[in-house]
Amino acid sequence: MTTIMPTDRNLRNAIAWIEEHRRDGKALKDLMAEAGSRFNMTPVEELALAKFYSDEASHR
Repeated sequence: MTTIMPTDRNLRNAIAWIEEHRRDGKALKDLMAEAGSRFNMTPVEELALAKFYSDEASHR
């Protein structure tokens, strides 16, 4: 059985894309949902993305 391990490249690309489009005033939640499909992220990668932005929000 094959195990799919997340790569940080998808995560880095998704974060860069989200940050680029946040400047346009789009909602973070919508951008995160679109990034998941745009970058073909695994559920583990999507959780890491959500954690990245929840950590960011708690430090503001």
